Amino acid sequence: SAGETHFPLWHACDSDAPTARRLAVARLLLDAGAAPRHSDKGDVTALHAAARRGPRALVELLISRGALSWQPDRRGKKALDYARKGTAQDRVEIVTLLDRPVIRDQRFRAAVAAIHAGDVAALDRLLDRHPRLLRERAVEPDCYPRDYFRDPKLFWFIANNPSLMRKMPASIVALARTMIARGVEPADLDYTLELVLSNGQSRSHQHELIALLLEAGATATPRAILVALAHRGTQPIKTLLERGHAMTAPIAAGLGRSEALEALLARATPEVRQDALGMAVINMRVEAARACLDAGADVNALLPVHSHSTPLHQAAVNGDVEMLRLLVARGARLDTRDTLWNGTPLGWAVHTKKRDAEAYLRSLVEKK
Repeated sequence: SAGETHFPLWHACDSDAPTARRLAVARLLLDAGAAPRHSDKGDVTALHAAARRGPRALVELLISRGALSWQPDRRGKKALDYARKGTAQDRVEIVTLLDRPVIRDQRFRAAVAAIHAGDVAALDRLLDRHPRLLRERAVEPDCYPRDYFRDPKLFWFIANNPSLMRKMPASIVALARTMIARGVEPADLDYTLELVLSNGQSRSHQHELIALLLEAGATATPRAILVALAHRGTQPIKTLLERGHAMTAPIAAGLGRSEALEALLARATPEVRQDALGMAVINMRVEAARACLDAGADVNALLPVHSHSTPLHQAAVNGDVEMLRLLVARGARLDTRDTLWNGTPLGWAVHTKKRDAEAYLRSLVEKK
């Protein structure tokens, strides 16, 4: 089983055996079902060990089989931290691989550095010499999954999502404006708006960036709305509403606008009702969740965002006992495991130390 093969996998990655043997054993164990995300008591994974000892091929193998480069150990250290202090002969290559986003083009890297430094003049000079930078992508290694910032475009970096800048520069809007003036593609405007809407770290400039992007022609897609609300980005959604965006069932659910929600659910598709339930649960809107369930939403369906989990998982990690009671009363399954960590709702409550949620769910499990 995966559990039985995990520790041999960790030892294969951390052993002093020859490289070819370690790679072969790791591949055999992964083929047999070893789970690369499992960790020991210090939350150290096989990827941490491989990042420290190498080789790069082993790191790539683990990532391609589902290891998470951002998964921390108990001290908050990621595989990249292990690689930087590691002993691998190809340590520099491993660090480069794990330091995402992986940017191999030096001109693209310089343009990103100018954005991070808030240097409008430097960015202008680079784009004058290399206008193609606005159209090209930083193509990352094939081992990585197609996650939300895979192979980024240059314009995406103004959103700081993921948070690559500790503090966004005061000139971030000017940087965005200078790129827009040179012709940012419509799809990049839309996607960058999604990144801005869902990034709580950009609050000091979020309103200005939203206004600029909308004026440039960006569209807040239904997906962008869901991603923002799934990260509890209610204020930017209110900004969109103030600028004329239509109220929808997921928005009404996420904001707890019960009166508007009931009318919208009456004419919503099953998919939209499901989206609305997810936004209600994530944002701890119990009455909105009740309305969605009354309208026919499936209490056990996976969420539209954080789609590895169910509403019960999210209520557990929120520590929202009132929501848990509602979902259980409507038939939520206690034994469903999420598809990323293989955990039950009770397991999520335990892991995140939500004691009240843990006590409630444990009382139900023990009755069975």
